[in-house]
Amino acid sequence: LVLTREIAAGGMGTVYEALQEGADGFRKRVAVKALRPELSGDPGFVRLFVDEARLVADLVHESIVQTYQLERDAQGYFIVMEYVHGVSLRQLLDAHAGGDRVPVPLAVFIASRIGRALAYAHARLDDAGQPRGIVHRDVCPENVLITGEGLPKLGDFGIARARDRGGLAERGIAGKLAYMAPEQALHFDLDGRTDIYARGAVLFELLTGAPIRAAASPAELLRQARGGVVDWSAWQRCGLAPELADIVGRCLAASEAGRFPDAGVLTRALELFIYRDGYGPTTQVLEAYLAARFPHLAPGR
Repeated sequence: LVLTREIAAGGMGTVYEALQEGADGFRKRVAVKALRPELSGDPGFVRLFVDEARLVADLVHESIVQTYQLERDAQGYFIVMEYVHGVSLRQLLDAHAGGDRVPVPLAVFIASRIGRALAYAHARLDDAGQPRGIVHRDVCPENVLITGEGLPKLGDFGIARARDRGGLAERGIAGKLAYMAPEQALHFDLDGRTDIYARGAVLFELLTGAPIRAAASPAELLRQARGGVVDWSAWQRCGLAPELADIVGRCLAASEAGRFPDAGVLTRALELFIYRDGYGPTTQVLEAYLAARFPHLAPGR
């Protein structure tokens, strides 16, 4: 592997663009997620990092960033992953910071494709045929990538939980408070409906350009997350369809019982909305939209 540039750095690791080389001049562009060197001596973080690779290795879906292999060298552990030539949802939102918003059909399309990824992950079974109970726990704009071909992908299962896997609860709250469901902020038991809440928060921001909650301090943001606080003022200014308000409102119900029962049901509701006239957005439409906003993603670049 030849590292070519740093893409992003987070709490547990750093992600690089790299070239994987093989026989007879074979080269493939990949992403490499390396555990931070100062964490390599912490058995807890090593376990989480290795478990992430094992968890995602079994998740093979077009809307999930693929994991190829887990390796270890003198510097520590690293994961070789699919390289996504595109932009993050955060970058897309930042490109609309001037006041315009992502077109409603495209915003709903992105959310529906991420919903397919979640429905797939939530439904995975273990070798004994029992539900694995996977919960991503960190669905947010930074962890949604969109390829230059217009295909949304969910990434970073670093703090995901499964029935047979521990998490970061003992080290404090894991995930981003601006998108977090109350039960996650309160350290209660989680299931797929926790990801539905976060997905609703992401869709809210895509449609309005504003997060569901904002606060001057982390302590206040935590209080709001625990209380299920949602600031609907931005939504009310946008004049969005009542059907969308019903869908997003159900996602953001403070109680799990008030939300969609699973990610598949929510995805069907979103797709019925955007394809109700018999046609609607496709990956090709999103590809063209991205190319207009991000010239480096234009075909042939």
